[in-house]
Amino acid sequence: MRKLASFASLAIFVLPIALGACQASSSASTQPQPQQPPPYYGPGPYGQQPPPYGQPPYGQPPYNPNVPPSAPAQPPPVAPAQRPLLPPLVGVAAWQQELRSILSELLAALNQSNQALVRGIPLVFDPTSEVNAFAGCDEQGAPFLAATSGILEAVDAIAQTKATDELFGTRTYDAYCDAVLPQLVKSDKARAGLPAGIIPANLGGDLRRWSRAREIFDEVLAFTFGHELAHHYLGHTGCAKGQGGSGPDPTKLGRLATVVPLFNQVAEASADSAGAYNSLDAGRARRPQYPWSENGGVTLLDYFARIERAAGQGGPLSLLNPLGVLKTHPNPLARIPLLQAVARTWHQQHPG
Repeated sequence: MRKLASFASLAIFVLPIALGACQASSSASTQPQPQQPPPYYGPGPYGQQPPPYGQPPYGQPPYNPNVPPSAPAQPPPVAPAQRPLLPPLVGVAAWQQELRSILSELLAALNQSNQALVRGIPLVFDPTSEVNAFAGCDEQGAPFLAATSGILEAVDAIAQTKATDELFGTRTYDAYCDAVLPQLVKSDKARAGLPAGIIPANLGGDLRRWSRAREIFDEVLAFTFGHELAHHYLGHTGCAKGQGGSGPDPTKLGRLATVVPLFNQVAEASADSAGAYNSLDAGRARRPQYPWSENGGVTLLDYFARIERAAGQGGPLSLLNPLGVLKTHPNPLARIPLLQAVARTWHQQHPG
């Protein structure tokens, strides 16, 4: 699926720690004093205790109508005692290896008939900066999956900023989108990676932040490639018949765009649904590791809705545009509630 991104064309208020106030009366000195917690020297006011894992230390800023709405917040993460901290993902090689691992989990969660159709399909990496992931057929009619460097950079930036905002109550995701997305829509040479200075220096090395970012990175790519796999096993590409191969030469992927099928909106919606089920099934199977949810897809679609807005084409009024039906992909703002409805059905079918 060749397009500007596979999906686009493809607080909690923390209550302050109550410090026991000493009574001023003379009798207070005879009363047992409450046990004081040791001081905390991390981010935030001196001596303030850190919030529970997953809660920001401050309330959310006032609503700003000039800032596009963020995707719904992730569920509160499980405490580190129950979910060990993950090593950070740094650099393209680490991102590519992580995606291979995610794809293996998605394949393992498919039923036997769908597995048979997509088993052995190669994953290739396009070094271009375009924010893109796609399923296609090469010039010999063999299926492949592809991810660009641009989409890995974008998902890393999304994950790092979202993790920071969850933990510390910041607005780094908005700051990243405001800084980068206008450039993406203006120039095909712009990069989607996280610029220096978006993450506050005193928060950048927090190991909880890196661990949570890796979970979000995995969750977003799980939906992304659950969607792409679905295009193959649902028959949208017409070339997935269980055959393997080495995949096309990444340097020729631009030319191969001419043989990547152009999917219509019905096919995109069905790939969203199947991809959501696939990523949710794989997420359930990976417990007690962090179980992927629909939030990965919601986060990605929110990102592409922001790209459309940066290009002057998005926003709620775009849902009323009658020409929207002529696009190869549904409006991201319309896809989010459909994805959430599919996820509700999945959760009803998989309680607990």
